Formats: sequence, C-alpha cells, structure tokens
Amino acid sequence: MILLVAIVLAQTRIASDFELQQMQQLVARSRDFTSQLSGHLNLGDLRTARNEPDLARAEYQKALEIASSERTTARKASNLTRYATATSYAALAEAKLCGTGTPAGASTDRSLCATEAFALSEEAMRYASDSAKSWNLYATTMSALQLRAKAVSAARNAVALENDPLDLAIYKYTLASSLDDTPEAEQLFVDVIHSLRSPQFDELRRQVARTESFEIYSSARGDVAAYVSTLNRTQLRLAALYERRGELSKAKEQYAAVIADRSDDPTALAAIARLEPSEEHFKAAFDANPFSLPLIRDYEKFVAGHPKVSGERKTAGDEVRLAIEQTQRGEYPAAIVTITIVAKQFPNNATLATLLREIEDKRKAFLARYANPSQLDQQILTGMVVFDAGPPFESGTIDGQRFRFSEPKNFNGDFKSGVPLRLTYRILGPTQIDGADALLVEPLKLEPQR
Repeated sequence: MILLVAIVLAQTRIASDFELQQMQQLVARSRDFTSQLSGHLNLGDLRTARNEPDLARAEYQKALEIASSERTTARKASNLTRYATATSYAALAEAKLCGTGTPAGASTDRSLCATEAFALSEEAMRYASDSAKSWNLYATTMSALQLRAKAVSAARNAVALENDPLDLAIYKYTLASSLDDTPEAEQLFVDVIHSLRSPQFDELRRQVARTESFEIYSSARGDVAAYVSTLNRTQLRLAALYERRGELSKAKEQYAAVIADRSDDPTALAAIARLEPSEEHFKAAFDANPFSLPLIRDYEKFVAGHPKVSGERKTAGDEVRLAIEQTQRGEYPAAIVTITIVAKQFPNNATLATLLREIEDKRKAFLARYANPSQLDQQILTGMVVFDAGPPFESGTIDGQRFRFSEPKNFNGDFKSGVPLRLTYRILGPTQIDGADALLVEPLKLEPQR
C-alpha cells in the first residue's frame, strides 16, 4: 500500500496511533449502540496492546456501561434479540475488564468479575442459541476468561450455524484461536487464509485497495475492516504457531505476508527482530511499538552482544532503545533521564514505569555495592582492562564496568589503549564519567593479557 509507506516514512507516530485516533473520532461523532460499543472495546484493546492498563480499563468500563444500558432498554421494550446481543457484549466487556487486573486500592475481586462475565454469557445464550454471532461472542468471552473447553465448544457451534463466507472465516479464526497448537488449529488458520485470498473475495479486496484500508481492529465494523483485520490476525496466529513449533521458515513467511499488507505491523516487526536480530529490524519494531516488554527483553539480549553508541534520535522507539543501551553501559543516571522524558509523553504506560523502576534498582544496587570505601580498599582485585585513550591512561572498562583513576597514570612498559590488558587494582568507591555511574579505581600493576 503506497499511501501507508508514505505515512510511515513521513511521520514518527506509533503504529497504533492511527487506530486510536479513528476510534476516538468514531466514539465522538456516533450515538448508536454498535458504534459506541465497538469503539470503546477497540480503544480498550489498543490500550492493552500498548500496556496502558488504566486507560484500557476505563474504555472497557465505558463499554460495559453502554451494554448494560442497552440491556435495560431492550428488556423494557421486550426485544429479546436486542437484549441477547447487549448481554453478550456486556459479558465480553466484563471479561476484558477482568484481564486488565485490579486497580490499586480497588476492592473488586477478579474471581467475582469472571463469575459475572460467565453469568452474563449464559444469560445471553438462553435467548440466542440459534445465532452464530452470539455463539462466537460467547466463545470470545470464554477465551478471555481462559475457559478453553467452553470456548472451543461455542466456536464449533458458530461455525456450524454460519453460511456467509466472511463471517464463517471470522468464526473459524475464533475456533482455531481457542484450540492449542494442534493440527486442527493449523488447518483452520490455513483454510481461513486461503479463503480470504480466494477469488470469491476479489471485489472486497478491490474495495480494500480503493479505500487504502489497513486498520486492524478486534471489533471490526463493516466488511472491509473485518476482512483486513481477520486476515492480519489469522496470519499472525499461524506464524506464532509455527514459531512455537520451531518451524521458523514457515513462521517468517507468514510474518512477511503480514508486513506486505501493513508495513508497520508491530507484532510482525517484533517477530522479525526476534528471529533475525539486527539494528535495522529492532529500530523498525520499536518505532511501531516501543512499549512491548518482550521486544525490550529481546533488545537487551541483543545489545549485550552488540554494544553500540546510539545514533540520531527521532522517535519514542529510538529513546527507549537508547535507554536500554545506556543501561547496558552502566550509564544509569542518563538512562533514567531518557526514560523519564518518554514517560512524560506517555504518563499512563506500564512498560515505561517498569523499565524506569528496573534502571533505578540497578543503580541503587551498584551504589550500594561500592558504598563503603573502608571495606573496598582492603580488597586487591585483578581484571581485564581496556583503556579509552592514552598513555597516559585515565579511564576505560574493567571486565565491562566503566572506571576512572583519580588522575592520569603512566605505567612502565609498552601499553596501548583499545586492547585488553591485565590490571591489578583497588576500588575506592563509586563515581561518574559523563553522567554514567562508574568506579573510582587505584591502579597497582598493569601487565599484558595472559
């Protein structure tokens, strides 16, 4: 999609920013039940994907209030079909609320939340047992509650009752997602992809191309959005299944197919960075979603083996990567400043709060370890040193830890900077080098590396 590529290159926004904007506009301008409900559910799911649980919880709560109000109105009107639909959505919103955890200071018990969601689902099916859509909603709710057996059974009912090709593809996706990594799940995912790419959807694909649609929603409204979202999510699920099995070539093929349709898909880009680690792949993944903890863990491992000096910083993803690199180099004060700046832009993000807390804990541990010079200067240590410059020598790393001498030092012998040497030394205490926590060291002897 040419327009999508232009957007990605010209702007530095996170991949989900566009969907957030679209859903917020939909909620602001619409008044009907379906638009309001799907808007808030989508906003909750998007906030969840960005690890913004407080904001996600607020959206799910609003969806629950809308569904509950619709239930009351439908019951008063004696409209059982409308009542069943509203009750199904209330169950789903309640289940999603359960998944966001309990806010600090709240008394809501997750088990009570799950019990209410289950009861609402059962109530809805009393009036809609012949509806494929209702069974699919029931299955989705049971999956959110981690009741796999019930999810599978309900999803099978939805598939058995449906004839419309697009809805059938959606319900098969739900069924496959409810199953473990079984041959049946794989075959269902494959069938959905083949179906959606078959000639029977040629006209729908032309509509997708004409409208340049690429938005991915969990509660898609309209055939175009449903088609794009279902194909994207099915390919991602199949790719993840292959990856868990160790069939990496098949997994990469599916991830590449996702990126071909949407070049900034955060899940696919993170997978590519995980499977084919490189600075380029990690930059693309972080620009799409800098709030993924699994992606952050993967980059921490990558940086440990590929230390680097950060280049130009334009995006939130660049800043998060910089903080990880600074932490790896022991530049804890600088890393804290970097993450704090990003956190001010995204004040409700749990990932940034976690990362900041981890960096602060590492700095505290470093300072505590070298806080008592009277004990440290009794210990004579030996390690591999690499000097930054010299002779004379003043700073560098000892076994990977930044250090400096109290003053430049010359040693007897032909020693050079930038090469491993053997240093015998005492630690005098903690210090800083250009904003990075480091050790203040007293050198005793320098030798060639053995």
